[in-house]
Amino acid sequence: MEESNIGMKELLQKILSAIKLSNAEAIAKAKKTILKSETKKKIYDLCDGKHTVSDIATELSTTQPNVSQHLSGLLESGLVLYTEKSGKRYYFKSLE
Repeated sequence: MEESNIGMKELLQKILSAIKLSNAEAIAKAKKTILKSETKKKIYDLCDGKHTVSDIATELSTTQPNVSQHLSGLLESGLVLYTEKSGKRYYFKSLE
């Protein structure tokens, strides 16, 4: 049962990724506005598929809740996506 839930979750993540990528042009246009915040831009720059929220917080000497709040906006905008490995989320840029 748990394996089917994991498979379904991965499928849903892929579908969400495809939907966001289909809106890549609109996302690219909004990118400058979204990244006006210096903190958000620094977080975005660290989204390379190798960093978790904790990694980013450590790298920027800030708190995990602060990074999570900014990542939430980046995820909502479609600029950032994530993949889960071993129960951890690794964030990456959707347009690069």
